[in-house]
Amino acid sequence: MPNMFDKYFICDDTFKNISQNGRITGFQIGVKVSYYRGVVLGIVNDFEVTVDGVRYPRERITFCVKGRTFTFAEMAGRDDVRWDFGETAYLRVDKPGGLAAGGHMVGVFEEIRIVNGMEIPPVMFQARNEKRLALNGVEELGGAIRRGVSFYSYQDEYYLGKMDTEAMIKAVADMGADGVEIISEAMIPNFPNPPESWVSRWFGWMERYGTRPVAYDMFMDGQLCDGVNISDDRAVEIVEMNIRLAARLGFKVLRVVYTIPLRIIERALPCAQRHDVVMGIELHPPFQLGTPRVDQYIDFIKRTGTKHFSVIPDFGIFVEKVVPFHEEKAIRRGATEEIVKKISQCYADKVPYEDMLELVRPMGPNEQDMRWAEQAYSYTYCDPELLRDYLPYTSHIHAKVMDMRDGVDPSVDNETIFRILKECGWSGYVCTEYEGQRIFHDEPELEVDNLGIIRAHHEMMKRYIGE
Repeated sequence: MPNMFDKYFICDDTFKNISQNGRITGFQIGVKVSYYRGVVLGIVNDFEVTVDGVRYPRERITFCVKGRTFTFAEMAGRDDVRWDFGETAYLRVDKPGGLAAGGHMVGVFEEIRIVNGMEIPPVMFQARNEKRLALNGVEELGGAIRRGVSFYSYQDEYYLGKMDTEAMIKAVADMGADGVEIISEAMIPNFPNPPESWVSRWFGWMERYGTRPVAYDMFMDGQLCDGVNISDDRAVEIVEMNIRLAARLGFKVLRVVYTIPLRIIERALPCAQRHDVVMGIELHPPFQLGTPRVDQYIDFIKRTGTKHFSVIPDFGIFVEKVVPFHEEKAIRRGATEEIVKKISQCYADKVPYEDMLELVRPMGPNEQDMRWAEQAYSYTYCDPELLRDYLPYTSHIHAKVMDMRDGVDPSVDNETIFRILKECGWSGYVCTEYEGQRIFHDEPELEVDNLGIIRAHHEMMKRYIGE
């Protein structure tokens, strides 16, 4: 079909290299819809970009409109996002290192699939143009990796009345972060039916502090009578109730506990789709990446084709060295320092538990030493490189932290994890989930600066993200 907009739909001054976290990852060109009205994403059929004779097909392109980025697979069937008539959308092309400065011959092919009514074949509405353009600098997309805080991190301060919800939100903003993750049943008043006045205040706080709701943590009381599981119907009702409440509060990710069966998740998918909320199963210790237990979730996503279920890796599965707070606590309680250090080193060296015991027994361990052996080997470690296979199915990440020493987490190799996230181009929120307070909650004489540890964790993340 002839198209009168062919010579206009390429937006010349948008032709730029793109940078994420300080690294040139490709280039972009802005385009307008070639049809004479706005369209939903589901009928944007194809794009192709050619630069200096090199063709970049849709598999190398993401489509960005209204500040949201989609693959073409993610656009299929969607009618909840519109590309308005006259609105500039961006084709972002994967090309590490980008394009050389100067002029380039740029061609764009655009195809919109039109079925104007029902029971008629589609019409492919196409636009094509080629022109010489000068690369117009670099578009810094901002950190594809965003920082936030799970309010689990502030549980002591909240419980003791030292911080309320607004204070926690302000603390997030004061660190230059903007992601808020709420512990639903702890911090939503009159759960699950908060008053509208509180909901209004919630959104007022988001606006005041420049923060956004990014993840909602749900729970499920699976046995109301001892030894008797609730019915599947009731379990689905609970998940769907949390989906609706998460959507009401502006959350796009709902963390579901890993003990909820996939058959319940599958039944709740239509509700999640209606409310555009992504359920995420937390990959929490004792999970191990690369195991059937975890891979069942990826298989489920592939089988259903859903965009509303995902995984949420927790850094607690990457503990490569013991937590110093734990180690020091064991010594204070009577464990032998030399034996504690030996056990800790065995864990770090990945010495099997039984082999470690053979090395320790000649040292004459006492009861507290043996308790430390069990504690040290209760951590979970798997190779962060395995993350690469799971990031396409990851909606959110928990950066578990229990201790900070000299500006780094001494137990988790955050530098490697963030490098992998950046190399894979993963975009989303990494929320601090501080659990150190669980270590010394029964040692009231200790003065630990929880908020200082959280701030130090964010300074570390900023370095590794490249902020």
